[in-house]
Amino acid sequence: MSKKSFREIPGAKPLVLNDVIALIAYLPGFFTAEECRSICKLADAEKQYDGRIGKGEGGQIRESSVCYVNPSDDSNWVFDKLEHILLDLNSDYKFELNGFHEGFQVAEYSAPGGHYMWHNDIGTGGFSTRKLSMSVQLSDVGDYEGGELRFADSLQPAPKEIGSLIVFPSFLTHRVKPVTSGKRKSMVSWVSGPAFR
Repeated sequence: MSKKSFREIPGAKPLVLNDVIALIAYLPGFFTAEECRSICKLADAEKQYDGRIGKGEGGQIRESSVCYVNPSDDSNWVFDKLEHILLDLNSDYKFELNGFHEGFQVAEYSAPGGHYMWHNDIGTGGFSTRKLSMSVQLSDVGDYEGGELRFADSLQPAPKEIGSLIVFPSFLTHRVKPVTSGKRKSMVSWVSGPAFR
């Protein structure tokens, strides 16, 4: 049996570069304030769960409540709107995608201290097929303080304006800083695809 080699083969085709593979897309005002309120109503009708995740070196990894909304006659408009822009953005990312396999999640981070430590959205098991992640700000800027969505390789926090859509590859490290007053609501979802390629 021949052994595979990762050495460069003379005469092989050059690699196709993808310089946007780790870019973060910011789309302020993608959802209107009224649409954000409608998303919150969809979430309010669902069962709420304790979103806390285990202990890390610095304490609780995530401190929030969450609920899940799957595609339905009432929520299809959200997925339709997201699908259109994600297909457009993916013409640059060039991921092989095949759909929303997890619906969307609405998380509420409350003061004092609601947060999500540094993490990646791609992982093991069911999380291993995530390719693109998205987050939508559902709260008005004046509803809370703190709670910024930050990326490890970016000096600036993501926009906090209501309705802002942030799209990024699921392997990018990010966090939600602690909320110091009020409540921050956001919608997150993921588009999945076959084994990463």
